[in-house]
Amino acid sequence: MEKIIRRLLKRHDIALSKRLGQHLLLDQGVLERVARAMATDDQWYVVEVGAGAGNLTALLAQGGAHVHAIELDERFRSLHESVFAEWDELAPRVTFSYGDALSFDFAAAAREASTLGKKFAIVGNIPYQITTALVSKVVYDDVPFDSMTLLMQREVGERLAARYGGRQSGAISVKVNFFCDVQKLFDVPRRAFLPPPQVESQLVTFRRHAPPLPPDERARFFALVDAAFAQRRKMLSNAVAAKGIGYTKSDVESALSELGLPPTARAEELGLDEFLSLYAKLNSR
Repeated sequence: MEKIIRRLLKRHDIALSKRLGQHLLLDQGVLERVARAMATDDQWYVVEVGAGAGNLTALLAQGGAHVHAIELDERFRSLHESVFAEWDELAPRVTFSYGDALSFDFAAAAREASTLGKKFAIVGNIPYQITTALVSKVVYDDVPFDSMTLLMQREVGERLAARYGGRQSGAISVKVNFFCDVQKLFDVPRRAFLPPPQVESQLVTFRRHAPPLPPDERARFFALVDAAFAQRRKMLSNAVAAKGIGYTKSDVESALSELGLPPTARAEELGLDEFLSLYAKLNSR
């Protein structure tokens, strides 16, 4: 596989860019595990972020899914055309677009999937520097995906999946788990990529669930979470009071005590459920 991809890259004059975070997933076994984890067939419409040379694109299309693949690097256009345009079996099910995934209209793609009567999925071996921005965009914009499966830096995957607090958790952990069930699937070694990245990778899947608060309360809840983690080394009560969002140190300490938590608690000691309970206590006064 690596020799084939190297020849294709050379033929189309593509030198992989460190600036763009280009690390192509080449390990066929890992690619097949990703495709199996997606479990997509002809009932699915998939948006793939970071198509690269199209390895995963082809696997998903071979499984029957319609794949809309996004690639930032325009240089891959000629490679895609040469590989897919004459692949009669797959060409009708594969669409490529070239641009920034952070500007892509995922909600419009979800509507197209619905119009076609298909379930909607997002997948990608994404540039690691855009992971948080991309997940936030899709989740906070209420894009109605049925599944989202992303290959990301392992440290970020651990953070996003941290539902119950802990040193790995952060504001992003609480906010993503507010909207989704997040599950770590498996780690991927550096040698599976060309070129190998400097960090370990992890495949993580997201499935939407009903948010625990109505839309008109979410901004205030997220403000509490952001304030709590803004100075994570401080006691939560001090950090929240310092942000001036309407809660005093005494308010927070009393609410924590009523929940059976110490007044000296820090943000990382609370998971989503504890933050929801804290929010409820603070706003019942």
